[in-house]
Amino acid sequence: MARQERAELTRRRLIEAAAAEFAAHGYAGTSLLGIVKSAGVTMGALTFHFSSKSALADAVQEAGAAATRAVLHGDETGPGLRGVLVDTLALAEALESTPSIRAAARFTREGRDAQSNWYAAWVPHLRDSLERGWPDERPGSGLTPVSAAALLTYVMAGVEATTSARGALRDAYGADPQDELTQALQALSALASPAKPL
Repeated sequence: MARQERAELTRRRLIEAAAAEFAAHGYAGTSLLGIVKSAGVTMGALTFHFSSKSALADAVQEAGAAATRAVLHGDETGPGLRGVLVDTLALAEALESTPSIRAAARFTREGRDAQSNWYAAWVPHLRDSLERGWPDERPGSGLTPVSAAALLTYVMAGVEATTSARGALRDAYGADPQDELTQALQALSALASPAKPL
């Protein structure tokens, strides 16, 4: 393997390990020593690629934002509420399965960096899709693109905040919260397009 390829592989391993650590412990609760142990590299390798913990967190934030944008289906699902609900469900699933997304969202919740905002990676897409498809939605529902976007943003904030507590929530609900979210989003979809379930 060429030196440049090894360096890129090490950098990716560091970002992946850091994402898992930051997602689990937050920025303040994560140590560089824990990251290098998890990545299986030396502290020298970490400092070669990242000058500080903050620089590494910035790389994780960027990876999380890119992964978030990649989850969105864009025009594949069509504009409007139905497509946005499909994207919202996909994003909820990605929050659970993708450490960089969880870390980016957690950084935003913790207020780590005012410049980096995980919501900026997906809320504009959601709102644009709602606005483009709104004339096709059920008239007289009382729901507007702005109120639908706000509702789904709060739903995602709740999903993000409770992802790490999923087991406890399952015990409390007596059901899987992800299944409950799916059912709720399908019910919202029925309001928009009664003949087209998710």
